[in-house]
Amino acid sequence: MIILSGFGDEISSDLEGQMDVLASEGIYYLELRSVGGKNVLQFSDEEAAVRKKRLDARGFAVSSIASPIGQIMITDPFEPHLKAFRRAVSLAKFFGTPYIRIFSFIIPPGKPPHLYKEEVIKRIKRFTLIAEEEDVILLLENDKMMYADTGERALDILQAIDSPHLRFSFDPANFIQSQVLPMTDAYPYVAPYIASISVKDARINTGEVVPAGEGDGQFRELLAALKEREYAGFMMIEPRGRPGFTDPMFFREAARALKRLLDEEDLKWSGHPHMNSEEKKSSSNHIIKEMLIPSCSTDTSSETVDSWIPLTPLEKMAQTDYDVLIVGSGAGGGAALWRLCEKWRNNGKKVGMIEAGNLALPTNIQNLALLSGERGEQYISKITKRIGQFLPEFSGAKQIIALGGRTLQWTAACPRMPLYLLSKWPVTIKEMDVYYKIAEQVMKVNKSFAYLGSLNTIFLNRLWEDGFYEAANIPMAIDMKQTKYGNVHSNAVFSSILFVAEAMNYKSIDLAIEARAVQVLVENEKAVGVKVMSPDKKTYWIKAKTIILSASTFETPRLLMHSDIPGEAIGHYLIDHSAIRSIGTLNRKKLPENLGPTIVFIPNTKESPYQLEFGSLEHQLQEKVNMLFHGYGYVEPRFENKIMLDPKRKDAYGIPEIKIDFNYSQQDQTVIRQMASGMRRVMQSLEVIETSNIYLRSPGDDNHEAGTCRMGDHPSTSAVNRFGQIHGLKGLYVADNSVLPTLGANPTLTTTALAIRTADYIIQQLK
Repeated sequence: MIILSGFGDEISSDLEGQMDVLASEGIYYLELRSVGGKNVLQFSDEEAAVRKKRLDARGFAVSSIASPIGQIMITDPFEPHLKAFRRAVSLAKFFGTPYIRIFSFIIPPGKPPHLYKEEVIKRIKRFTLIAEEEDVILLLENDKMMYADTGERALDILQAIDSPHLRFSFDPANFIQSQVLPMTDAYPYVAPYIASISVKDARINTGEVVPAGEGDGQFRELLAALKEREYAGFMMIEPRGRPGFTDPMFFREAARALKRLLDEEDLKWSGHPHMNSEEKKSSSNHIIKEMLIPSCSTDTSSETVDSWIPLTPLEKMAQTDYDVLIVGSGAGGGAALWRLCEKWRNNGKKVGMIEAGNLALPTNIQNLALLSGERGEQYISKITKRIGQFLPEFSGAKQIIALGGRTLQWTAACPRMPLYLLSKWPVTIKEMDVYYKIAEQVMKVNKSFAYLGSLNTIFLNRLWEDGFYEAANIPMAIDMKQTKYGNVHSNAVFSSILFVAEAMNYKSIDLAIEARAVQVLVENEKAVGVKVMSPDKKTYWIKAKTIILSASTFETPRLLMHSDIPGEAIGHYLIDHSAIRSIGTLNRKKLPENLGPTIVFIPNTKESPYQLEFGSLEHQLQEKVNMLFHGYGYVEPRFENKIMLDPKRKDAYGIPEIKIDFNYSQQDQTVIRQMASGMRRVMQSLEVIETSNIYLRSPGDDNHEAGTCRMGDHPSTSAVNRFGQIHGLKGLYVADNSVLPTLGANPTLTTTALAIRTADYIIQQLK
């Protein structure tokens, strides 16, 4: 049973006002922090006695003493603070609660926290020894700028002291404000020690505190985990996290948001210290009354659907005013859709998506047994449009125009961009780290897939011994938990179809396929809609307050230029990896019996500006093992490498096709030579016995093209600002590979992270 409590001083400074609101929400536990603007540790004995009498008279109990212990600089004198702690112990006993909330001391700004680890542990151990003597329990809460602002450092304290009288109070919002994802990066460390939950949520991009479930605090995941472990303890509603900042309406909103989440997870809760749990219904404050049980209807729904995903006719979409309309369903469009629906699930915002292609596959091709091996390659070739045949300088270019885009056939490799390149982006490395973590979580990115292969371990050791210290198992967007909580996860390899599915589970959306966007409509320097055509060439006008273009590096600038959207950089700065490939053969007899998956990469660095990847091609029973080696070299962004409209060629909808100017600079050619040399060294380290020639792939053949709507602060050198918004035009955003200003790794993870960030910005703008 979850027990609800609340920080009354965020309701009113007056104790009676605090109890009035708490009682109206069915909560009779009070987290005692301050009354009348005076902190609990400042209460005189007479004030404490009067307040306890008033609490008792109305049936209230104190859940814990919410003390400020540990909220001083770690360099401040300790003995005066120890005296204050003894006062907290005395008050806990007087008010009849075993719990005292404490903190882990403020770390001097700019100083590494590890320098103060021993002193932090020493001080909290002194508190804990007293707690053991007095039989009270300390609740250590995480908070920003303090030592325990991450899960790892909180665990440092809890493990070092290892006492049942020191437990953990888990605060998701404080983790978010410390740029830590609560369930991803903190809960796994501190879960065994959790004895209370501080209920407040926050948005990761602004730090704004919001009701539970409306921010990035992963409350639904938290409640699912608490349900699994049958958690029975306090959840303390702390709406703002600001002592003395009173807002009774916001408290009610926060309390009701929490109760809705508990009901959704079917978690029973109580807020009354004197009511038997069997008398309390989890989803209301009313006593369950005896009732007759009606007979169940045997009728079944006659409603059917025409395909495996709900679709909306363009005629209907043309009659709707959308808050956000997304053009394109690949990684960027799917990520933006998922984020908007995750955050807007409880409101009336209208979200639509149009996709130029059809329903080619319901998942990544690797998840379908019937399309394994050669059959899969044949099918992908069938649905691939090889536009490079018309682009002499970018002859490897190709497109998959279908729901899910290229994520239907990508390999799922998900490395991050190198830090030396990210440091030059308009988005800070710290913020990119946050959004990378969100993207990695939702895409199930992990390194454990490659750990399954014993050959990987052998190769990594050989590479490390030969000086390739950066070599690692490449992160893969593959769900390694095929069954969890009774759910079967059939889509192991990630695709944007999963983004769309999750979005539809959160919120009703409109999705139209075979809907070709032909023009962005602009009025008074603001995007207001999109002109769309169906395969039979009927025209529809779809209105929207905000438009997100996620059509691809080729199609997004094509649409912008055809719509006469101004921008010096639109279509320019086309980048792609200089890609090389080779095959190497290894002696099977020198390798372990069970090879497992083999996927190793050496990331791009400032000293070696290229990325190398390799993996096995064949099964373990062959006499020889063939390894496919790939290299992806850095290509400098240059204005003259560009996409343009070709007035001599038009598609079936009357839109000019593209033409491309592209060549490698002297610097690019130097990187290609360095990369080939590096690949030869890697082959030698891995004891490759036979090799094919290393050859340069045609530009565009690796599906990594980017940069044609690049992100930046200056309109003369970039198409969109740091939030993905077209410079000088309200309501028009880009969220696909085209926004990447530089390219140093497989782009999908980065595009996804930036699309989620753009969605967060749009949510703020449409409040």
